[in-house]
Amino acid sequence: MSSSLRLIVADPQQLFRECLCAALGGCGGSEPAGSAEGALALLAAREADVLIASLDLPDVLSLIREVAARFPRVKALVLGPESAAPAIVACLEAGACGYVLREQSIADLREAVAMALRGEAASVPAVNHLLFARVGELGRERRQRQRLELFDLTAREIEILALIAEGLSNQRIAERLCLSVHTVKNHVHNMLERLGLESRARAVEHAYERGWLARRPR
Repeated sequence: MSSSLRLIVADPQQLFRECLCAALGGCGGSEPAGSAEGALALLAAREADVLIASLDLPDVLSLIREVAARFPRVKALVLGPESAAPAIVACLEAGACGYVLREQSIADLREAVAMALRGEAASVPAVNHLLFARVGELGRERRQRQRLELFDLTAREIEILALIAEGLSNQRIAERLCLSVHTVKNHVHNMLERLGLESRARAVEHAYERGWLARRPR
């Protein structure tokens, strides 16, 4: 590990953070902080490369978000137990680039720091499993939102959307459905407004992307 590397170790337990700084003493500078505010003050006062924050630290999520926003060059690693699955995912979503288990060794922590500096995700297989599970959960939530979004449209609007996808103009749609052109325009306007889109073409592409309509063979 480079002697010019600067670390900040944030943990509420003084003995633990000072021991960790001593164990990482091969770095150019390892400084302890007992609170999120203390860690931010150190970051503001001097340049640092890596922040190692304990999951036990009060406001650790706020700290990680603040570091990501104010000090984007600083790599944030979180140190904690394997059993804290929701908190682990929350920290990584907040901007941490890795999670190191308390059960791991100093050598493992040094390697995690090196990985973070290389721009790699620093985590063990158990944490990777949590991340993949979270990605799957987000995918399910996204699909559910898309289904609910479809339910926001009326049956007539869905029917008109399908005809737009066939390439029909408002005039042709009005003739097909025995409606006035004015009524069709109102339906199209309401549909675009509900979907937050600006054009008929974008509405059709939106429907294709979400599987509401099947793409017609060319």
